[in-house]
Amino acid sequence: MKKIISIILTLAALLGCMTALSSCGAPKNAGAEISVYLGEEIYDFDPTDYYVDANQEAVMSLLFEPLFNLSEDGDLEKDAMAKGYRVDKELRQIVIELRESYWSDEKQVAAEDFVYAWRNVLLDPTRANASAALLYDIENAADIKRGEKSVYELGAVASATDEITITYREGADVQRLLKNLASVATSPIRQDIYDTASGYFTKVINYAVTNGPFKIATVDYAQGSFTVARNVGYHQPTTEKNFTKQVKPAELISSFNIAGNTAPVTVKDLEEKVVFYMSDATLADRKENERDAKRADALSTYTYVFNVENPLFAIKEVRAALSMALDREAIVSAITFGKAATGFLTESYKDIRKNNALISTTAKTSEAQELLAGVDFTGIDRSFTLTVNGDEESVAIANLAKSAWGALGFTVTVETVNEVTTNIVDFKNGEKTAIKDSALQLLAKSAASGKRDFDVIGIDWMLYSSDAFVPLTAFSTGFNGNGTKFGPEGFFGSIGGWRSEAYDALIKEAYEATDKSVRNEKLRAAEKLMLDEAAVAPVVFNQSFYFTSRDLSGVEFDGFGNAVFTDVSQKNYEKYLND
Repeated sequence: MKKIISIILTLAALLGCMTALSSCGAPKNAGAEISVYLGEEIYDFDPTDYYVDANQEAVMSLLFEPLFNLSEDGDLEKDAMAKGYRVDKELRQIVIELRESYWSDEKQVAAEDFVYAWRNVLLDPTRANASAALLYDIENAADIKRGEKSVYELGAVASATDEITITYREGADVQRLLKNLASVATSPIRQDIYDTASGYFTKVINYAVTNGPFKIATVDYAQGSFTVARNVGYHQPTTEKNFTKQVKPAELISSFNIAGNTAPVTVKDLEEKVVFYMSDATLADRKENERDAKRADALSTYTYVFNVENPLFAIKEVRAALSMALDREAIVSAITFGKAATGFLTESYKDIRKNNALISTTAKTSEAQELLAGVDFTGIDRSFTLTVNGDEESVAIANLAKSAWGALGFTVTVETVNEVTTNIVDFKNGEKTAIKDSALQLLAKSAASGKRDFDVIGIDWMLYSSDAFVPLTAFSTGFNGNGTKFGPEGFFGSIGGWRSEAYDALIKEAYEATDKSVRNEKLRAAEKLMLDEAAVAPVVFNQSFYFTSRDLSGVEFDGFGNAVFTDVSQKNYEKYLND
């Protein structure tokens, strides 16, 4: 959800920061230095990592670039890393040519960087990540994630420095696969950096190289600000003299606030030209200025996940009653932006949803009470904790849920979490360094590997793809991307622990279906089954939104609901350049 996006890195990382354009040699007048507000903390700059916050994906889309883009209407666009492609149906191959583009440390982006990210990171069977399903139309990808084949049997190779050859599995749809490769989660990763510091390479700025339009330039923890600067090697040689050819702004200079605090700027600050862009605002500011916001549907659903290992949530009727009691329309009214969830999949999945509501958007308290009346609670504690991120929006939703669930006779404690600090030894200098992580993300990643340290948790469930199969696999066994328990135990389940043989069968049948209508039928049935079983309680279909000054133009949305800044222009920007 559009909570907040800012960047807090470790104090040690600040020592390596340079001013935004000094490293690339661009003159100070080579584009606007735009004051913006992108929000609260994000702790990890790994584009392939497990996302639980829509803002994490939004930041990644500024810093990293996959092979393709999706337009706001969801159409495939060839203006990202892929210069072009050709398909050989007889060989079941797609040959993708890369355009000339450079990492932020001026090393050229290579085909092997993509293949390495897919093969050794996303599909690593020991690494939990639901976005692995984006690659399952590539030959052997699903088997690799299940630990049944070697990563080197993946049907994707760097056939040249600037060329990737993909062998897709029999029955796969080529356009569907190409659209999946537009997800920022399929962006490249440099093996030389990942191998050196795989546990923290994206958390310490000294290691964070990016291939997107922007790079991390400066972070000032004391001042509460950070800067992303133009990556001058983006889609062009680093010696190119026309700095604004591919990316118009020179810098995006953002303030940030400490986790759990309210936004340090207001919409009024836009009028006074303190900032020129805001991708978040306080709940009061949202309500008052709703008409002035630009918004787009995002591919994520704010969702409450039940830990079914808790005896209380092992009871289907309890889960169902808690979901039924939520007044989703009142929740959306409280947070202003978003749509009341009518299912798990958003309205973008028209072939699957067909405008059918699978859950109620208004509270069904009486029906929930009747359902619970038939439950034997002997020996079962009816109190539990709802764990959410500490931002204002998540807390507001949690308090509404607490009230609704309290009316059913449950005692609910709302627990807010923000960050966790751990110490690592930096491989480069052998010194201890403190790094920060999102506590919510760590809880979700731990749960994906079978350790569930929550009762109910609220997360932005990332849908990753316009293909409904990808997000729905997260509830399956064997296709969910959470990896393999090597030995007799089999596969890790969904992050809440819910499992269903009938659901698994539907996902497998959808995977094997070659007829689109049959595939959609199986996916529709899978979503309905999962919601009938109340595996989770979807709450809000997320929306991206922003406010801008009249002096700013050119901000667009992509097909995932992320803001695109490459063509942004600021009127009279010379007046605001730093000396």
